[in-house]
Amino acid sequence: MKFYSLLKEKKKTILNHWFEDLLSSYPPESAQFFKSNLNKFTNPVGNTFRLNLERIFDELLKEKSSKELLDWVDGIVRIRSLQEFSPSLALNFVFSLKRVIWDILKKDIKKQNLYEEYNQFVQKTDELVGLAFDLYMQCREKVWSQKANYMNSRVHRLLERAGLIKEVGEL
Repeated sequence: MKFYSLLKEKKKTILNHWFEDLLSSYPPESAQFFKSNLNKFTNPVGNTFRLNLERIFDELLKEKSSKELLDWVDGIVRIRSLQEFSPSLALNFVFSLKRVIWDILKKDIKKQNLYEEYNQFVQKTDELVGLAFDLYMQCREKVWSQKANYMNSRVHRLLERAGLIKEVGEL
């Protein structure tokens, strides 16, 4: 599989471009911070992005991805689902991998006629989109559920203070 050999050979370049592409959705100051300091304690977001992109890429290079792929995607999706992104922009990092790989390897793909192997890899990334979307929706549902529970408890406390409801033991 020549295409996968190319991916392994160009891994560092691909990961750097993919990381840059993910950071392009942030304001320049934030992107610069995420990029410049990858310490997991002082910059957990940048560290998580960098490590998980590499882990996702490594999983995609395997013939069959492991269950850990879910964890690596979840690490990024969980962060982006809490930020002020539309769903499409939050998950754009998955789509951008195809573009990054095409931009870096298109000459080799054309020259060596590796379209079939490239398309097989693209199918793997397309499956990754579905996985990322499911994770994104789970995160958003949890956020909205927590917000609803918080509002319900506040309303309940206000009604208690106003004397409009009483606890069962007070009857």
